[in-house]
Amino acid sequence: MPRHRFTQADVAAMAGVSQSTVSFVLNGSAPAGVRISEETRSRVLDAIRITGYSANPVAKRLAGGRNQILGVFTYEATFPHGGRDFYGAFLVGIEHAAEKLGVDMLLFTSARVVDGRRQLARDGWQRLGIADGCLLLGQHEDRGELQHLLDTNYPFVFIGKRVSEGRKLPYVGADYITATSRQVERMLAAGHTRIGYAGPQSADQPTLDRVEGYRNAMRAHGLPLRFVDVHDVTGAAEEIAERRLTAILVAPENYPEELADELLARGLNVPQDVSMLLLGQPLHPRHGGRNWSGFAIPREEMGARALVLLSRIVDQESPTPRSPDGRMQNAPALDDDDFHQMLDCPDVDGETLAVATTSDNEEGTIRDHA
Repeated sequence: MPRHRFTQADVAAMAGVSQSTVSFVLNGSAPAGVRISEETRSRVLDAIRITGYSANPVAKRLAGGRNQILGVFTYEATFPHGGRDFYGAFLVGIEHAAEKLGVDMLLFTSARVVDGRRQLARDGWQRLGIADGCLLLGQHEDRGELQHLLDTNYPFVFIGKRVSEGRKLPYVGADYITATSRQVERMLAAGHTRIGYAGPQSADQPTLDRVEGYRNAMRAHGLPLRFVDVHDVTGAAEEIAERRLTAILVAPENYPEELADELLARGLNVPQDVSMLLLGQPLHPRHGGRNWSGFAIPREEMGARALVLLSRIVDQESPTPRSPDGRMQNAPALDDDDFHQMLDCPDVDGETLAVATTSDNEEGTIRDHA
């Protein structure tokens, strides 16, 4: 026999109050001139616990209440396939933070993936309304969609640094600029001066920050910039050999294993002849592959911190923030630094950085291929 689903009317009858009183208690507020005593509120809360009544989350959202549900939307397919698991650590961090905060997570997966990315357009906007706020994650976001969320004041946080007009877009990102500059310093400390950057100079934020970090460190030491195109790893290896580069910074998406193999085919060993530092964890780790030096992206911490920030934004924007027992509480105020959090990327020692074996006398002026 189907279990009876208790309604707000059942709660009201058990507590001996009107349905409107139950609604006022659930929302944590009452209209001007209406006072609900502590005794009445306690009876309603007891009735809710006894019946196990749960308000319809969609209806509650439309009524301006809180669902205690936060969403996650990814612009690319989320779950790992073919050994690729870039998002896994983010989701682990999100899950751990959700447990501590006592909120449920809703993964939005119904949007179809077209040309490798999802869009919020059409039904996506309505679906987001189920959640009190949403985390956004991905490498190929739609800037127009982000601006629409800002314009409509929908609570969201992007996992990864994103720049918007007026610095209104909240994010938790990895400090690629500082971490990349630090890798250049590591190479310099090992005696390298002919240091290149292997990767495209595209407009996505992680690439912009990595290139800026490389530029800053090289210019600080008066060294010329050397960019190597890696659209073709064979051509990139040839260029590294021809230009006698002894150290290379490589973004993880630019096939570092294949590049190292091509260098080896030309008699250049990594790291004995060419040191390579990876600017993040490998996207396609090879079984039995190299133990890369470089830095790690704190993905798990980014996911957790982003969810905490989103929860605080939702609490701040809620007209009646409440504790789990239904009592009114004041949400802690957020300042500008809270909305834009940058996390350090710790160095990884690995085995692909070695002391330079030849001296390098730099000549010429700085060349910038940007």
